[in-house]
Amino acid sequence: MDETEKREKMAMFLTKSGTYLAILVKLWLLSSNVKVCAWPCSTDRLVHSAASFDVLHVRIRPPSGRHLRYVDKDPILIPHPCGKRFTSGIPPSLYLGEKVFLSFDRFESSRQPLLIPSVLTTPPALVSAAVFVQTDRILLVVNGMIYLYFFTKLNLWSKAKGIKDPVTDLSNYDCCFAPKDPVCYDISKIVLAYDTGDLASTRQIFYSEDGGYAFKAIKSRPHYDGSLIRVYYFASSSDVGMLVNRTIDNATLTYFTYGDVDYVIEETGTPFVLNLHHDDKILSILPPGLRGFIILWSHDHFMSSSNNGLTTEEVTVLPTHDYPNTSFPTHDEGVCFVTASSSEVAAITKNRLFYGSLDMVSSQMVLLGESNVSTPADPCEVMMFEQSGTLSIIHPIPSNVSDYYNFHKCTINIQARLMDLSPPMMPCPIEVLYAEFNDRMFYIDIADQLSFNVTFVPKPGTGAHPYVTMGNPDVLAFRAHIVQEGYTYDGNPKYVLHIKLHEQKSGVMSYEEYQDRHLTGKVSTVTVDVYNKGIFCVDMHPLTALIAVECPPTKHIRISKSVTACSKDLFKPRLMQNFSYVIDGDFYDPLLLGRKDMRWRDLSVNYKYEEWECPLLLYYDSPWIPSLELWENDVFVEYVSADFVLIEINGMHNYDYLLNEVEAHCLSAAQNWSSQILWDSLMQPLTAWSRYNYRSCKIHKGNHSLPSTDLKYQVLNMNEDNRVIFPQYNGIYVFRVVVVDPRYSYCNLNTTISVYVHGALPKSEINAVKTLVSFLVLIFGCILMAYYFPKLMKENARMKSVWD
Repeated sequence: MDETEKREKMAMFLTKSGTYLAILVKLWLLSSNVKVCAWPCSTDRLVHSAASFDVLHVRIRPPSGRHLRYVDKDPILIPHPCGKRFTSGIPPSLYLGEKVFLSFDRFESSRQPLLIPSVLTTPPALVSAAVFVQTDRILLVVNGMIYLYFFTKLNLWSKAKGIKDPVTDLSNYDCCFAPKDPVCYDISKIVLAYDTGDLASTRQIFYSEDGGYAFKAIKSRPHYDGSLIRVYYFASSSDVGMLVNRTIDNATLTYFTYGDVDYVIEETGTPFVLNLHHDDKILSILPPGLRGFIILWSHDHFMSSSNNGLTTEEVTVLPTHDYPNTSFPTHDEGVCFVTASSSEVAAITKNRLFYGSLDMVSSQMVLLGESNVSTPADPCEVMMFEQSGTLSIIHPIPSNVSDYYNFHKCTINIQARLMDLSPPMMPCPIEVLYAEFNDRMFYIDIADQLSFNVTFVPKPGTGAHPYVTMGNPDVLAFRAHIVQEGYTYDGNPKYVLHIKLHEQKSGVMSYEEYQDRHLTGKVSTVTVDVYNKGIFCVDMHPLTALIAVECPPTKHIRISKSVTACSKDLFKPRLMQNFSYVIDGDFYDPLLLGRKDMRWRDLSVNYKYEEWECPLLLYYDSPWIPSLELWENDVFVEYVSADFVLIEINGMHNYDYLLNEVEAHCLSAAQNWSSQILWDSLMQPLTAWSRYNYRSCKIHKGNHSLPSTDLKYQVLNMNEDNRVIFPQYNGIYVFRVVVVDPRYSYCNLNTTISVYVHGALPKSEINAVKTLVSFLVLIFGCILMAYYFPKLMKENARMKSVWD
């Protein structure tokens, strides 16, 4: 009997007795596999689902692929940091241990171990690092190579490109404030991959800007070499941070050094001591929120930083009757695992569970509970925050009848545990801390400001008041003041903190700065919190918003159209949808260089009515300047009072400008379209002149660059006198309008406008000189005739009389 027949008979037998077998298996499983938790749980249960009793599945359809296994002995659990990105509000979670599990419901159902296709790697498939990227994939380092696992696309696997050397670790920073925003989206796509242990100068560090599909090598290296421990991307400063261990004069110092993908700056964080054993490994997490928190731990060390590593301090413990020490247990117990949300942090050892809050003072924790059944041989446990104030310790348990695993969950109500501590915790000093900007994203453009209001009510006698902190003070500055605005129903005074945010630095960006290699733009978080409010404020979270100092994505310009050719019935909109016109070969240059001495073939242009709409109606003999309107979404902001330029997109050059460089009061030679296009041949002609390379002629540049009366000034501004002048020509022009003033906005403000020039009489085909000469000859002939004709008449009469 072959294997297929055996399976078919087994399937028939199990089908007939499936009902009784499932009941027996379920009762046996529940009685034999329930693990009594050693922790002080609020609820303690074994999570299982019907899939774990699917005997037919494992017997008839065994899973294909290789089982993944975490490379370290102690497991870790990686939850996706952005719950609100998912419609259910529950983010996926990844468990890395003897088996790897991916859960979409916080391990509230049985799961099969995650498998990698056999063709991608050789056994054993060891996972050394994993990160979630956006909402559809996980990046895993398996046997030194990076693989993408698309869990929303039918379990699709793919190998990352560009990794030339084996790597062991990954690092990224998901932006949870506004997932669809372009700045937030770009931050979430950046992934770092690297290998640790040896000197940083010999390590290959790779970065990806597309979410892990392809990687490039980072060129930057620390100025002072040392052993590379970790690498991070700090989104708030757009820096790559390297954690380096360096020995100086027999003393080992650890510090962060900062840079970009091409260079490392001289700035380093404050050194701290981190003595690592030969087999000791530093693990870390970047809590969500982009506030600059970093949590580092190993078996014997537990450190934290609230400012991207500029200062790092040891995490201490608040003494209680159950744990009178101020430091974490080390030696055999040690720190096993640490998890964090945007406002809370928890650490677990072999026997103890600690809890703290990520507020302005984040380096203190308190014992939350102890394990009453634990030995040094027991494996470490992992945990995750399910929601604010709720922590779950999770342990997988294999099923005896299928390849599914069930999960033992010990859920702890943190507030209830804190209330049982002795001596009692310091009560929360505030009753209300609220702001509408919390957990949202905003933009600040050049010269703009943002105004925020925070409502807070302190408890009587505490004197508590909020503080404002910046995630990146090099980018963002603020002014704040507090005013009292009434009382609560209980008679407590209610206060409002008024905050005004503005850009810290000048908004001018040179072309060289524009070409510098940065991963993302300038961003910063603004956080309002109460200093030293204590761990007991479980529900009183810091208020945080993400501010991007750059172009708001909905800001744009429009051209004011008071009179159009359609409104005057010169054109019909329905006819313009299939309209085309011809440009004479003498009037355009296909390279947009304005060359007037070349004859080209007549150009036929199809009019794009959906984009250009009805053309603006202009009289040929009236100097013209377009009126630019600045809009954000569908709200009018102002009329644009900045330098802008325009160019006819089809290359027409039979128009000119009213002023020359001297008449425009230039102090130096002015730029023009031809010089900008010729200056960089790699640029597209319509984008060759922009806010990144604009140089005003109103700045003196020395005697080598002086204005000329022979060159027309091609820059327009509604507050200046320069205008566009048209020839005696009736026809359509389509202009690209570009705001080039770098001090006006971070946005690349541009639009397209079509104009119809009318009123010009047709030019005469008669040569003026020849006509004048002929006219003068005619007049002279008439004068001669008037003079000689009477004489001829008299002579004729005399001769006639003689003959008679």
